[in-house]
Amino acid sequence: MICTFLQLRTLLTGKILIGILFAGNILFMAFASARAETVIAHANVVWEMTDVVVQEDTSLCWKVEKGDVWSFNPKLFPNGHTADGIPINALKDYVQPGQPIGKLFGRIGDYGRIFPMGISGSIRILPSEDGEFLYLSMNDDIIGLYGKGFKDNKGELIVKINQIKEK
Repeated sequence: MICTFLQLRTLLTGKILIGILFAGNILFMAFASARAETVIAHANVVWEMTDVVVQEDTSLCWKVEKGDVWSFNPKLFPNGHTADGIPINALKDYVQPGQPIGKLFGRIGDYGRIFPMGISGSIRILPSEDGEFLYLSMNDDIIGLYGKGFKDNKGELIVKINQIKEK
């Protein structure tokens, strides 16, 4: 088979363009699967809904901005405490009894899995959780049984959220 120069150039140009488009698509998919979202968790809001929609077969990773603090009791902790809370475990009627008071917690969906977050970490998103919103909350007294509950809390945390596609 004999190709003219014009046919050969057209063939090579087409293959190069397809290669560029394919490589660009892979790069876009890698970027989209590892994009970071920034959310704010307010200390005085119980189970605050974020705009993060979790996706199955991903790892949800988070990191709180360095230096961010909030307080479940500004009289006792006027300078606040980190997202890891304090080393005293919460009582019943807290977001998560038996876990540190003031710790950042996450929840998948309206009534889904609750998990400790703290300053940083990750969890694997289950197939049944696909398409659910991420909620954030401080571990504090929900109904005010032991004080003012969330009403006297101060501060906010800036949290960077990444969803990394698993292979």
